[in-house]
Amino acid sequence: MGKLNKRGIILAGAVIGLLIFLHFLKITGPIELVVSRALNPVLGGFYAAGTSLRLAYGRPAAESELIKNAGELNSRVNELIEENARLKIVDEENRILREQLNFLTAGKYRYLMSNVIARGDPADFTETVESVTIDKGSRDGLYPGLAVVSGEGIIVGKIAETKEAVAKVHLTNSGRCKLAAVLLDEDKTAGIAEGDLGLTIKMNFIPQDIAVKTGDIVVTSGLEQAIPRGLAIGSVISVNKESNDLWQFAVLEPLLNPENLSIVAVLLP
Repeated sequence: MGKLNKRGIILAGAVIGLLIFLHFLKITGPIELVVSRALNPVLGGFYAAGTSLRLAYGRPAAESELIKNAGELNSRVNELIEENARLKIVDEENRILREQLNFLTAGKYRYLMSNVIARGDPADFTETVESVTIDKGSRDGLYPGLAVVSGEGIIVGKIAETKEAVAKVHLTNSGRCKLAAVLLDEDKTAGIAEGDLGLTIKMNFIPQDIAVKTGDIVVTSGLEQAIPRGLAIGSVISVNKESNDLWQFAVLEPLLNPENLSIVAVLLP
């Protein structure tokens, strides 16, 4: 049995050696071609099966990795959006503060900076904003009648009522906010400015013989004890003048949109 195995090994080695020798002599080319063609479908099948297995096992892993990366990217994008929004808010607040401080410092006013914490009246179902609530109150020295300003000397309303830590402000577009006013014309015509339907401001009690022009600026007259002279109220957009009336009135456009109020200053006497 051992002899047979030995002979088989010797014979196999001889055959392999002969084939290698014939391969180098280019004699086995036709045979190799036939064998290659015969084996190609089999080898192709093995390759396709291997590729399918790799794709089958690799696809879930790749999809999972893509989903994970997409989630991380979305999270980062949301963080950047939030950060950008915060920076814009801070930049806007800094701009408002610079404008107010420039005006307050130049006028040597005593003042108290406040944040707007609520807009409108919960009992008011109209779409217009005619009042705001600020985060300072009676314990901070506030009381009804004080002027509330924003920007560079624009009066936006008056303190209407106070509680210990908050105060309600009636805005200049509210009919509950009345201001002693004066036109910046040659005659310095005086009148009373009050809100009209939460949209505009009316300046009443202007004598009929006064020529009011569109674009004229109206400011506080200083006749109210707690409100200084010269705070801008609005600009004239139209004039209502009836020949049989004793007075005429001007319609004013507020210089600030109450929806945009975020930081205000309360002027102290």
